[in-house]
Amino acid sequence: MSVDPKHIRNVVLLGHSHAGKTSLIEAMLFEAKAITRRGSIEGANTVSDFTELEQERKGSLFSKLMHVSWKESKINIIDTPGSDDFVGEILASMKVADLGIMVLNAAHGVEVGTELIWEYKEKFQLPGMFVINQIDHEKSDFETTLDQAIARFGPRLIPFQYPYNQGKGFNAIIDALRMVMYEFSAEGGKPAKKEIPASEMEKAQKCTMPS
Repeated sequence: MSVDPKHIRNVVLLGHSHAGKTSLIEAMLFEAKAITRRGSIEGANTVSDFTELEQERKGSLFSKLMHVSWKESKINIIDTPGSDDFVGEILASMKVADLGIMVLNAAHGVEVGTELIWEYKEKFQLPGMFVINQIDHEKSDFETTLDQAIARFGPRLIPFQYPYNQGKGFNAIIDALRMVMYEFSAEGGKPAKKEIPASEMEKAQKCTMPS
C-alpha cells in the first residue's frame, strides 16, 4: 500500500516488564483488522513475541515493528522489552518514534522500569501519552495508578478517559473529551455510545479542567 509520508506515524510502546504492551498491541492489531483473532502471552501466539525464547520466557526480549491502517494513516507500532537489560533495544526504538506510549499496569502502579524509561523519553524530547492497562485485573486500581503517575511525572498528565467499572466486569470507559460513555462487547469491535451516568458527570467534567 502506497501511503503519503505525511500520513505515516511511528509509535513506540514503553513500560516496565509485564505492563501488557504486547497484549495491548495484539488488541490494536485486531481492532484495526490487521489480524483476525487475538493471540495471548499464555497461548504463545502473539504477533510480536514470535521467537521461541520469548514464548518460553513469556516476555519481549527484542523490539518488533508492526503496522496497521487506520482511516487515511499508516501507523507503525514498535513493541519494546520492559527490562532495562535490553535498554539498547528500547533506545533505538525511541529514536525513530513520533510518539511514546507509556504503558502502566493498573494492578501494580508506577514501577521502576517506567521511571527509567521516562528519563530517556524526556532526554530525547519524545512526545508521550500514558495508557493505564489491565483494567480488567481483579486488583486493578486506576485511581491510585493515576495519582502515582501525576506525582512522579507531573501535573501535565490529564486523564481524558477513565474506566467506568474496572475489575473483572470491566467493559466501559468514560471519555471526558467527547463527554460520552463507550461500552464494549466481549467480542471487541466498535463500542456502543451511551450517555454518561449522572453519578459520573461531575467527575467527567473535572477531568480536563486545569488544576
